[in-house]
Amino acid sequence: MQALVTGASGFLGHAVCAELRSRGHDVSALVRRPGSEPAGTSPVAGSLGDGEALSQLLATVRPDCVVHLAAEIATQRDPRKIDEVNVEGTRRLLSACTAGTKFVFVSTVVTGDAGGAVLDESSELPVQTAYGRSKQDGERLVRDSGLPSVIIRPSHVYGPGGWYAEEIVKRLGQPGRLVVIGSGQNWWDVVRVEDVANACVEAAERAPAGALYHVVDDDPIRYYDFVALTAQALGVGKPRSVPVWLAQRVTGKDPVAAVIRSARSSNALIKRDLGWTPHYASARQGVPDAIAKLTGSAGGP
Repeated sequence: MQALVTGASGFLGHAVCAELRSRGHDVSALVRRPGSEPAGTSPVAGSLGDGEALSQLLATVRPDCVVHLAAEIATQRDPRKIDEVNVEGTRRLLSACTAGTKFVFVSTVVTGDAGGAVLDESSELPVQTAYGRSKQDGERLVRDSGLPSVIIRPSHVYGPGGWYAEEIVKRLGQPGRLVVIGSGQNWWDVVRVEDVANACVEAAERAPAGALYHVVDDDPIRYYDFVALTAQALGVGKPRSVPVWLAQRVTGKDPVAAVIRSARSSNALIKRDLGWTPHYASARQGVPDAIAKLTGSAGGP
């Protein structure tokens, strides 16, 4: 299979490209700057902001499947930038695809506070942030495109890198260890980056057109406990909390809303349909392993 991956140079992008290559697929990586592409992939310079260039690019690459990961994430404070990339960029990419191209769209289940409810694919997601709205709008564009498409909704994706390293691991090493926002008693549905990559490639290879899957591990965890696990693995003291109002003043309301939301999610459907199962079934396995990889110490499965 010839696959084109957008957002290939990102945290999840590297993992998806590695998984595709491990299964023998040829991978073209859409990057703004050649040289930032994952090892073993063919760089394709381009941007989601130029629809005509995207059409020319896809006509040249002629992918069997597009895995669309590129997005502004929940920490982006400017809703216009979120909409431009996540909605309009997705619209341009879909328009550039030729009929019959399989399209795997990576959305999110982190759209708003579900009050601790268990979310499955039939649930109506609470949408309370610009990021959440943009992903729901993207899903609608994908469904209406006429392409054979699959939508993947991961929860909070963590692992040895990305936001987890910057926002949690790094801050736990700083004086004060002010990492947890609010009480931390909200439910978090988390999943390791490698398990999301596996789900994306399973979807590209085998999922039926029109499928929608939630991708999470087997064991929801309280937000405070997730951060405390990280502190324990790092060998530092327990995390400390910052009031919600203060965090909102520093980072903005939407990024904070994504953190303090409370929800659990079910992975039953993707297990049943595709036989997917998380290698890291719980953060109690995945966090120590991620820290071991980040710090270069031994350990982990």
